[in-house]
Amino acid sequence: MEASDPGVDLQSLCSDAAWYLSAAEADFLWVTVCSEYFATEFNSTVCSNSSFWVARAQSQVTMQKEFYSFNQTSIDNLCQQMSSGPNGSSLKSTSENCLSHLNTRVLNVQNFSRCFLPNASTLIGNLCGTETTFVPVEGSWAFEFCTKNWYNFTSLGLGTCDIRYWTPASFENATLLKHCWNNKGFRNYICHNDTIYYHLAPIHPWILGYCADPETNSGDERCFLQKIFDLLPIPYDFESSQLCQNPTPHLLEILYKLSECKGEVHELHNWIVNVNYILRLLDFIVSLPSGFDTGKREVRAQLSEAILLSSLLDNTSFYAALSSNASLSVLQAVGDFLRNERNVSLKEDLLSCFSPVLWDLIQKEDNSSSLRFLFQEYLQMPRESLRSLLMSAENEAVKRFLSHMHQTWNQLQVSQQDEQAMEMMTSALLHKFPRVTPDLFVDLSQFIPFMSVSDIMSFPSLLLVNDSVLTAIRDHSSEMKPLQKRAFVKRLLQSNVLGQVPLWPPYFLRSLQPLLPHLPLCHFQQLTAEQLIPLVETLGNSSLDTTRGRHVLRTIFGNKQNITAEIAQRLGILLCYMNPENLQALLRFQPFVKRLLWCVSEGLISPTSRRAHSLLQAVKSVNASELTSSQLASLRGILPQLGISFLNHVSMTRITDILAKPGLTDFSPAQAFLILKKIMQSKDISIPHPCQLWPLRFGLGPAFMKILQPPWTSDSSCQCWKSLLPELGLAQRAMLLETLQILRNGSEKLSPHIDCLLPFVPLKELTDDGAEIFKNIAIYKFQPWSTHQAQYLFKKILQTSNITKEVFMSLGSIARGVTCNWVRNWANHSDFGELLIFITQIPLGIHPSLKKCVIEEIQKRSEMDLQLLPPQFSIDLPLRMIETLPNSSLEAILDHISRHFSDFLRLPHYKQSVLVERASSILGVVPDQEISGMLLDLLGPLFPFLDSSRVEQVQREALLLRLDEFKGYCLPPEALLELGQLLKEAAVLGEPSGWTQMQMEHAGRLVLSLSPQEIYQLPKEASSLDIVEQILESQRDWETSKVGQNCGAIEKITEKKKSLTARFVTGTAGKGKREPIPSCSDLKGTFPAAWTTGQFLGMLEQELLDCLDMLGQDPDLSAEQRKALWDRLKQFQMYVPLRSVKPEQILQLGWIVTQLSDKELQELNLSHLEIVAYMGQFDQWTPKQMRAIVLNYLKRSGQSIEDLEMSKLVSYGFLICGLSPTEISRLDPKALSKSALFLGELNLGCSELQAEALTTRIMLSDAFGPVSEWGPEIFTEIGTLAAGLPDVVLSSLIREQFEGLTPAAIGLMPASKFAVVFSPVHLSWMTPEQARAVTPHQWAELNSEQSQAVTMAQYEGELIQEQRDLICYTFFFNHRPCLTPVFYSSHSFCKLISSTSLRSQNGGPLL
Repeated sequence: MEASDPGVDLQSLCSDAAWYLSAAEADFLWVTVCSEYFATEFNSTVCSNSSFWVARAQSQVTMQKEFYSFNQTSIDNLCQQMSSGPNGSSLKSTSENCLSHLNTRVLNVQNFSRCFLPNASTLIGNLCGTETTFVPVEGSWAFEFCTKNWYNFTSLGLGTCDIRYWTPASFENATLLKHCWNNKGFRNYICHNDTIYYHLAPIHPWILGYCADPETNSGDERCFLQKIFDLLPIPYDFESSQLCQNPTPHLLEILYKLSECKGEVHELHNWIVNVNYILRLLDFIVSLPSGFDTGKREVRAQLSEAILLSSLLDNTSFYAALSSNASLSVLQAVGDFLRNERNVSLKEDLLSCFSPVLWDLIQKEDNSSSLRFLFQEYLQMPRESLRSLLMSAENEAVKRFLSHMHQTWNQLQVSQQDEQAMEMMTSALLHKFPRVTPDLFVDLSQFIPFMSVSDIMSFPSLLLVNDSVLTAIRDHSSEMKPLQKRAFVKRLLQSNVLGQVPLWPPYFLRSLQPLLPHLPLCHFQQLTAEQLIPLVETLGNSSLDTTRGRHVLRTIFGNKQNITAEIAQRLGILLCYMNPENLQALLRFQPFVKRLLWCVSEGLISPTSRRAHSLLQAVKSVNASELTSSQLASLRGILPQLGISFLNHVSMTRITDILAKPGLTDFSPAQAFLILKKIMQSKDISIPHPCQLWPLRFGLGPAFMKILQPPWTSDSSCQCWKSLLPELGLAQRAMLLETLQILRNGSEKLSPHIDCLLPFVPLKELTDDGAEIFKNIAIYKFQPWSTHQAQYLFKKILQTSNITKEVFMSLGSIARGVTCNWVRNWANHSDFGELLIFITQIPLGIHPSLKKCVIEEIQKRSEMDLQLLPPQFSIDLPLRMIETLPNSSLEAILDHISRHFSDFLRLPHYKQSVLVERASSILGVVPDQEISGMLLDLLGPLFPFLDSSRVEQVQREALLLRLDEFKGYCLPPEALLELGQLLKEAAVLGEPSGWTQMQMEHAGRLVLSLSPQEIYQLPKEASSLDIVEQILESQRDWETSKVGQNCGAIEKITEKKKSLTARFVTGTAGKGKREPIPSCSDLKGTFPAAWTTGQFLGMLEQELLDCLDMLGQDPDLSAEQRKALWDRLKQFQMYVPLRSVKPEQILQLGWIVTQLSDKELQELNLSHLEIVAYMGQFDQWTPKQMRAIVLNYLKRSGQSIEDLEMSKLVSYGFLICGLSPTEISRLDPKALSKSALFLGELNLGCSELQAEALTTRIMLSDAFGPVSEWGPEIFTEIGTLAAGLPDVVLSSLIREQFEGLTPAAIGLMPASKFAVVFSPVHLSWMTPEQARAVTPHQWAELNSEQSQAVTMAQYEGELIQEQRDLICYTFFFNHRPCLTPVFYSSHSFCKLISSTSLRSQNGGPLL
């Protein structure tokens, strides 16, 4: 039917049998149209027309293409559908003698229809026969048809695929080979047998590709273009194999006909004019580099014209006409291309053009493997490319794809590594559908865990009250982050459908069950008893936090909480939040004791809280020696709190049984030492596996290490040691490395099979054979080497091998050690930019000096695209480069910051400010405008780093809703001060003097943003001991979090905490009255440093011993408080006489041991290296104390100074300064050089003479040799010890050596020495990290040129006067923020710091 002839009568055409004979093979679409819309004509002309079927059966099809079309155009299926009954069963049946008719010369219509028309499989099966029946004659049309459409047919005529019975001739039979290629064992037999392989390869070239690619599906010799043409039912008048030699004329001929809208065009070609995407596919194929060159431009020109014409028409008819085999072939061909293609842009082009078609084919075939592969390809696409793809697709096509994904989601195998890509895809999908309906939300529900806060907050507010939407959220709540749950709740609150929170009905609250714990506290506190009582059991099984749990209990049961045992059984986790006073009555009942023990083990009750202390008192009455393993396991949360006396009576067999149980908290050093000692002494207890040592790691010593499973016994053992080593103290690490005998100890090589521990060994123990390193590069490249170890290994390889760019890129983590000189040697190469980008992307990061080098090289090349830099590198760029970054790079940096916020916290303040200002601009924060809740959500933890004037612009109601989030943020001093002012406003919480208990709970740890005076004035009834304990506990939790550890302490934090606890510490007694004496529970409810020395001296013996572990580990106690505690302990029999004190009792003292006099220290039995190592961790010793400990150990161990090994020297730690310079000069230089890796991490308080004596020893030939031969790796290895190098040595350092100095070493140098040994040239070599380590005292000694050099280094070459003035002041302000900010020049201000006018109260310098 001509496209140009609209007058043709389709009804007449459907009555033309001759047309059917041609259309059935080429234009089957219209045959289908006839069967559906002109069924009467179709039935009489085709299905019931015997003449038609005779002509059809006798037609001889000779071209492969036409056989393929015959297979695809099954008219018999259409007739079968028309003759089917209401249940879909055929009205015809097949006679048993059907096969005999094939042997007759004449086949009448009735027999043909009856035998072969029921369905396609019957047709093919009956026509092609079986092993015991008729087989068509070779060369006939039936033989050709069956060969291509019946899998079992070839074996009937060709023989078996059992290769063991093949004759030599069988191997040369191409048809047989291709038929059997997929049989089990065939590939191994052909490809792995050299004789057969080399014999067949010249005869059958496809064997080469078949054996080379294990994924190949056949020995198909057709080129890609031919495969595509054979795949699609496109009629053409030439042999398709000609497309592999000279495709241009054939393609042009087809395209010419397609582009002719007028004139004579064969009717069989008309349908393809409607298929726009086929033309695009041809254009894509022709453009491939692996396509053809001759005539490419001419072909593509013709294609563009055809694409333009066809794009005006509908294209849905094409893939509706494809049968299942063709659909699968398309999916397979696309999958093969995507899997093998390395050009990312080509893959993106294919996916952008044909994704909707592929979606329909996947859905049509229900092909999960294709969907999974396509889905992974989408995850690899750049954000903008994926967004463009989705935006260009029709909405309905995307919805169908989403629906299909939703149904098959479990088969897509999304992993944690895909999280970032999934977030990108989620964002793109939601961008496609800005107005999400409930049905669409359900189809999107698998993406809920990957939705951003801004995505969630953009949903229609009414959407979230829909039942199906709430069900979808519930189903995925376990995968959601708290931030997402809070966002859903905040968006829900913006809907007024159900009114205010107190009006929400119970059924609706139950549907919100996973979200209720994340309802903003100010709204959660509005829930009434009538709302909460029906939800008690629901909330008891939720994840409520302490504050919300206590509100539920208080609202339902009142403050006294007179809860019976019967009611308590229904409370679930709410039981964990009862106050200690109300718990006492329930501790008589064993089921509740078990429940509370579970609360501790699950982290719902802190082991150091008053509630846990009440539980401890109940458990202590148990006979420890009779506990079973299961009973002991139930105590795992509080076992370390039960103390040494309790553990002394517990069976060690039971202890070892629970070591592998989850939830076991860390034992204190004293408890761990005792347990390990008892395990060693027992002959009936098996030694724990290294993986079970985690809770006991603080007590590990050399004696126990000797009997442990060494790392080379198994991979799992080595991996356990690998995870355990970083968590051990320096001395324990040295002991372990030495005890396990993995060091060379004079031999040429390290012990075998300890690859996993290599990154922990000193440089002296790494091989110096570059050839050996390169030989084992497959092992070395995957180790997490430190930067200085990588420098060492790279240098050794470079000494023996020529490192090309390709070799360098294959070095893995060793590439971190590349030198700046090596990098600059490639500066004139055309691919130097690629090399620089590679260096910036090296995992684990690079040394600051190398980073500085790379940045300098990037700055020399203005043509370099900064968008190619990874965000983890871009975040460290100089300010002037950050300010020129495009928004896309800034967005990548912000995304990196959101995942690795500690990287942002480590930046200097001026960079933080610039990044936050750029971020606020990108996110739409307009200066001088109110900051809304949406902007607060977008900024997240970056908000406190805005200028304080911008912080003040926050919308008060939005701030109130987000106080829970603010409790987890890092708050710089200015932001903390501003937040304190905001909390006092009436629109937030109001004046602190009028706060209620609920407002105190709402503020939480943010109470500490108030001044000490304001905290002291908080109402007594609002700040009960329960509330105060909760605030201090949340502050401790924050301080130990990643954010808290990198954020730094709150200004005046101790003073503020003392104001908070003052009324409990001082009591209600008037002037002259005795201070209250604390119990152990009181200490846990407050904090030990809040109590005075007099109060410690008055403590009861048992109360003090119950809390001794906690007091000994508290670093905030002053020397006077520790002295008072020691004075009280000396009154107890267990510490008299000192020579009888057990090792575990010494360990139990913790920091308190620093208050023993030198004479008392001499009396202690310090023969155990573990004890000395523990004492060596403390830095608050006097020279006399240190000397007493060192000499005590030498005397009791019977060792001389010359015999001290690495483990002993590292165990001394800070105590090594107890050796005189003369004694230090007797130390074994080899042992000291191994110890340098560990001792260099400490800020030793040695005198200049002692420090110089230490470095003199490591300059000997048995150690590192003369400094002139040192590379930067050695300076980094020895760390702070480098501060003791002689002046003449430091002043002679070359740039590469200077860059190896650690910031800690620079900060430890005496100020006068620092100014003398380093010239302005030296100081100009500094990295920003080194420059920021310069102390105020060192600044004060510098001249103007030196100061300018340091300033330039700190600000990366950007000399701004305000920054120069701020550099020293900022450092000083961070240490003494109470001083009034007054700006001086950097030099004059630093001079001022050391002047006599800035002195502390005791007369010493402030810093």
